[in-house]
Amino acid sequence: MRNVVIAGATGLVGRELVRQLEARRDVDFTALVRRAGTLRSLSGRVKEVVFDYRSPADLERLGTEIPCDLLLCALGTTLKKAGSPAAFREVDLGYPAALITRLAALQPRPAFALVSSAGAGHPRGLYLETKAEAEKVLVASGLPYLIVRPSLLLGDREEFRLAERLGAFLLAKPYLAAARYLAPRSALIWRYAPIEASQVAKALLWMSLDNPQAAGSRVLSGLALHHPILAP
Repeated sequence: MRNVVIAGATGLVGRELVRQLEARRDVDFTALVRRAGTLRSLSGRVKEVVFDYRSPADLERLGTEIPCDLLLCALGTTLKKAGSPAAFREVDLGYPAALITRLAALQPRPAFALVSSAGAGHPRGLYLETKAEAEKVLVASGLPYLIVRPSLLLGDREEFRLAERLGAFLLAKPYLAAARYLAPRSALIWRYAPIEASQVAKALLWMSLDNPQAAGSRVLSGLALHHPILAP
């Protein structure tokens, strides 16, 4: 039985990870949360652990009190919600980096799967530059890793994000329909195709738990994220 830990379980992708892990019987899973009871409506099996990413004592619990063979990191916020660039970077870079540093000190080393963003490979602006920095910390850590780079995320958020709502309404369905019909295997077209959060979670779990040939360190984006079975 493998032990999976989710960071960012209350976000759009994180909640999908909880839903999909709930249906599995080959893993035990734990969610790091700010408040207990947050995920009761999604899962009766998830173990919630109240956790502060800034606390050395809490970080030390990973791998000891909190068993961890695989950490799924779906942490993320927005500049508006965070309130400042520094606060944004703390959530999207500081928290993942703290988890990575802790896990890199363990033996055997757990695997780490990070939800990043399309465009992080050639970043411009605060958001993508921060995502790219988090990726670099992970790659340099020596941990076995999986990085996924989704484009516009589709799904039902608890918070309202105008840009995502407009993008989903005006662009997502026409874009996806055209991509499937005109360019079903185009890496460039699919790199920025909108994607359901449930599909991101599915790809994460497929590559991390269900596909032993994918073991190691890799980046998943575009067509391979929409159809992970096609991943090289």
